[in-house]
Amino acid sequence: MAAAPLTPPLWTTREFSPVTPPVCVLIVEDDYDLAYALQAVLETEGFEARTADSTGCLTLIRRWIPHIVIADIEMPLLNGFEVARAMRQVAHMRLVPIIAHTSLAEEDVTKEGVAAGMDAYCSKSDGPTMLLALLGRVAPVPLGP
Repeated sequence: MAAAPLTPPLWTTREFSPVTPPVCVLIVEDDYDLAYALQAVLETEGFEARTADSTGCLTLIRRWIPHIVIADIEMPLLNGFEVARAMRQVAHMRLVPIIAHTSLAEEDVTKEGVAAGMDAYCSKSDGPTMLLALLGRVAPVPLGP
């Protein structure tokens, strides 16, 4: 049996520009306990993180531009695909990496995720280590001077 990859594969082939820390992450999640737990993990790792639900995130990005968006798929009002499509309509969000962070299997969300403009997938069951590795790929921090 082959070992699982250290980082999930990207859905996109585009290059991501280096980001000057702190890396700003928007967590779009309807489970507030999970959202705040993930925010705490990211802040402990040196990220600036904010949380919002599926409609609140569209208001937030008018005044705050994240370097990365982590979006749940199954949410009321707007699902993660609808959120990604709406974000891609905003000029300053067109190139911001969007990660599908869901309990759904990757094969169940890839086609619609790619069509919606999402860049990668990370299973909620993978825990924060895999997500942190993926964040490093889509928002690389330049090495020292």
